[in-house]
Amino acid sequence: MLFNGNEIKRVLTLMPNSHIGNLVISLPAVAALQNHFQSIPHYLVVDSAFKEIVAPLFAPEFTRYYPRARANQGGIFFRMLAYFKFLREIKAIQPDITIDLEGSSTSSIFTQVSCATHCLAGRNAARPDVYTVKAEPEKGKHKVQAYKAIAAAAGAAIDEQPFSYHPAAAMRLSVDKKLAEAGIDRERPIICIHAGAGRLQKLWTIEGYADVADWLAARGHQVLFVGGPAEAGRTEEILAKLQHRVFNFTGSLSLGELLALLEKCSVFLGNDSGPMHMADAMGTAVVALFSYADEHEWGPCSARSVVLRGQKPCDDCIKKKCEDPRCINTLGAEPVKRAVVSFLDRL
Repeated sequence: MLFNGNEIKRVLTLMPNSHIGNLVISLPAVAALQNHFQSIPHYLVVDSAFKEIVAPLFAPEFTRYYPRARANQGGIFFRMLAYFKFLREIKAIQPDITIDLEGSSTSSIFTQVSCATHCLAGRNAARPDVYTVKAEPEKGKHKVQAYKAIAAAAGAAIDEQPFSYHPAAAMRLSVDKKLAEAGIDRERPIICIHAGAGRLQKLWTIEGYADVADWLAARGHQVLFVGGPAEAGRTEEILAKLQHRVFNFTGSLSLGELLALLEKCSVFLGNDSGPMHMADAMGTAVVALFSYADEHEWGPCSARSVVLRGQKPCDDCIKKKCEDPRCINTLGAEPVKRAVVSFLDRL
């Protein structure tokens, strides 16, 4: 620990990232910090969009939700009002130490506004001059280890045991009701498929998903498609190619309900995305389809997971700018079918 613990009376941890996957894999580090500072007030900042994920895990009186949507939508007056109101909330905490797990331009502003004496972040923070301590995560490790390295720099003991995620009881009840209404038998295996992703370069083909889903449904498996409202069109394109019945929950579940569904799910199949990390965190068997991203840094962490791709990423990979992601487009349906069945056979 790089400071005198006796002088720390309040702690603020920042993780206002807008990507659910980043939040999910950061929570073990947050939990380690909560445990380390359990005898003093420890505040946590996350994006308000993820309240249903975070609320069951951490004390509500010490959780602050960044109103990103309100600060970025509507008229300029109302946006600025929402943003500066939240900055006042940050300043009112008066932490002695601010731990910035995200290290973005946005979180660096929150760090400055907090006026903490000690400010920690990773070495790759967007504005390193803001921080008094910069953690040095080991190169070549998973992103979860980078978050843990920042927590360790604050003195937290890092437990390598899996962090225990759990949905709220109300979310479990809501999902049970929706499964029953759809005629889904909770006592039989459920296969969840998420065909979306945050970037086009991460998407496996519509034809590939249709082939695998139809093949599984033809063998009597319960196949559920999940995703956000923006992914409904892509799911419909896949469903239009099917000959057998599947269930479409795309756009009909909140994040809390999705977490509760993944808890009941036997196998998850999907691209490199937030729901993939959620399924992995819930201990669900995961078949993750990757393109340019390094699975050693961003892949699922559980032993009950497998990462598949087509050809290796190009030596001169341009990642987010690629218009022909052959690393995932060349992946055939047969390896995916074998991976899903291998997990089903172990049930």
